Amino acid sequence: IGTNKGAGTKQEEMSTAGIHPLVRDLYKRALMVGRDYPHPDGLAYVRRKWKHALRDAANCRLVDCASPGAARQNEHIIRKAVGRGRYVIREMEGTIQLKKYRTMRRRYGEGVDVG
Repeated sequence: IGTNKGAGTKQEEMSTAGIHPLVRDLYKRALMVGRDYPHPDGLAYVRRKWKHALRDAANCRLVDCASPGAARQNEHIIRKAVGRGRYVIREMEGTIQLKKYRTMRRRYGEGVDVG
């Protein structure tokens, strides 16, 4: 009765082996922010939208690997795409803050004087 340490890890390695570390980090950040996203589906909605966006080739058109300097060009393209993704995450954070502000304003009123 031994432990099977390698169970399930090969499939995980295969699914994340081709993902650039910056892209993986961006997706994790999006999921962290998506927990509070003001949508009826919440995190499930954010996960679905981000997976679709990351898998869509139109969002990041890489150069053919056969051309000289392709690795450096692809790295630049990926970094630009990650920068756009970080901008979207900041916009999501702004949406969340606005939702929280409106909720607090509705809850406590706009003319309440604390002092």
